[in-house]
Amino acid sequence: MKKTFKIVYSALFFLICAAPLALMPFFKTDAKLEKRELTPMPAFMEKGRLNINFSEQFEKWFNDRLPFRANLLTYANAVKGEFFHESTSNVIVGKDGWLFFDEESDEYMDTNAFTEDQVKAFAVTLSLLQEDVTSHGGNFVFVCMPNKASVYGEYMPVWYTKAPENNLTRVTSAMEEYGISFVDMKKILTERKDEGLYHRRDSHWNYKGALIGYNAIMDALGRKHDTYSNIEPVYEKTWRGDLDKLLYPAGGVMDYQYTYDISMKPFRFTRPAGIKDTKQGLELMMSDKEQGDDMIITQSMAIRDGSDLYMVRDSFGRAFLPYCINSYQTAQFRRTDRPDVTSVHEGTDYVYEIVERNLGRVIAKAPFMYAPVRDGSVIPSDLKDGGKITPVISVEGYGLKIYGDLPEDTDTGDGRVYIKLSGNGQEMVIEAFPIYEAELLEGEGTKGYSATLSKDLGLKGEYSVNVVTGQTSFDGGSAII
Repeated sequence: MKKTFKIVYSALFFLICAAPLALMPFFKTDAKLEKRELTPMPAFMEKGRLNINFSEQFEKWFNDRLPFRANLLTYANAVKGEFFHESTSNVIVGKDGWLFFDEESDEYMDTNAFTEDQVKAFAVTLSLLQEDVTSHGGNFVFVCMPNKASVYGEYMPVWYTKAPENNLTRVTSAMEEYGISFVDMKKILTERKDEGLYHRRDSHWNYKGALIGYNAIMDALGRKHDTYSNIEPVYEKTWRGDLDKLLYPAGGVMDYQYTYDISMKPFRFTRPAGIKDTKQGLELMMSDKEQGDDMIITQSMAIRDGSDLYMVRDSFGRAFLPYCINSYQTAQFRRTDRPDVTSVHEGTDYVYEIVERNLGRVIAKAPFMYAPVRDGSVIPSDLKDGGKITPVISVEGYGLKIYGDLPEDTDTGDGRVYIKLSGNGQEMVIEAFPIYEAELLEGEGTKGYSATLSKDLGLKGEYSVNVVTGQTSFDGGSAII
C-alpha cells in the first residue's frame, strides 16, 4: 500500500509540474495587457556560437506564457495591493482606490531630469516643426498631457515625494522662450481638477477631461468649433481601466466614465479601410479596448471648407476623435513617436500631442522633415576647432540623411546645430535637429544632430562636411553624394 501511494503521489507531482507546458498551446497571452514586450523565444545559437544564456532566457519566455498567469497575477496583486498597499505589475497603488502608472514616478520625483542641453534641444526641435508647418500656411500647437500624478498627486503614496520642478516645467519655460505655440494643459486641468477629470483605475483622463482639452486646443489653433457645453454627460461605471487590467488581468473593478451623446455629422473612415458602420467603428475606437487606432483618417461629408487636421498623438489623443471629426473636412490621427510634416497639406492645423511621461521621445528620434536651408550668416565668424567627427551619411529614396554624435562636453549655445556642405562649386548651410539618434547610432549619448535633405537641393558630387553648434565647428571629413 505504501509503495502504491508513493507511485500515485509521484505521478500526480509530475503531472502537476507538466500541466503548464501541456496546456500552453491552448492559452493566449496578450502582450498589450501588461504594457510591455514579452520575452521572445531564445535561440540555441547566437552569432554562430552556443547561447550560454539559453536556460535563463527560456525561463523568462516560459514565465511570460504560463497558463493561468492572468489568474495567478490577479490573486497575488490583490493581496499585495489591497492588503499591503504595495506597488506591483507596473502599477502604483495609491490612496482611496487610486492607481498610477509606475513610469509617472520619474516625473513626480524628478529622477529623470533633462540636462540644460536636452531642454534646448527639445525647444529647438519643436521650433523647427512649427516653422515648417507655418511656412506652408498651417497652424501648429504642441500639447503635453500631464501625468495623472501631476494633477492628482494627493492620492500618491506618502513615500513618493513630489519635486518642486520636473521636465514638464523645464520645457514649458523653454517653449515660452523659443516662441513655441503650446497649450499648458497641466495648468488648465489643475484649475478644474475638482470636476474629476482622470480615471481612478486608468492612467488616462476621462472624456470630460478630454473635452476640456479639445476646447483648449481648438482655441489655440483659432479654429471655430462647437464647445458641446449644452450637453449633459452621463456618468456611469462602464470603463475598465488599463491600470486595473494590469493589476487584475483576470477581472477587476470597473471605473466611471463620462459619456457625451453628441450628434455626429456624416463622415467616413478612409483609414482603417473597410469600416462600413461608422458609429460602431467609432465606438470601438473610443472604448477601453484600444483597438485599430494607430492610423485613423476621416472624411466629412458635411464640411466643405477644405479644413485639414493632422494630429500626432498617443493614447491620450484618442479621446479627441469625435470632436475633431466633427470639426474638420479631413482629419488624420497618427499614433507615432516620429512626427511627419512632409505629407501635410498646405494650411493644415498640426497638433503634436504627447503625455508627460513620454516627453523624452520628442528628442529621441528626429521627426521626418526636410531640413531648412539657412543663410550662411547664421554661422558665427569666430569659431573654435572642435576636432574631427564622423557623420553617418546615407542616400535614401526620399533624399539624403546626415546624422551623428557630438562630444558630450560640447557647448551647444542656443541648442541649434548647422551642417555646412562645401564642394562642387557651391556652399550650403542647413539646420539639423539637435537630436542624438540613439536607435541608429546604438549608443547612449545625449548630444547629436540629424538632418534629412531633399532631393530638390540638387546635391551631387564630393562635399566637405562641417557641423557647427554654439561657437564650435567640427570637421566631418568629406563625402560623395
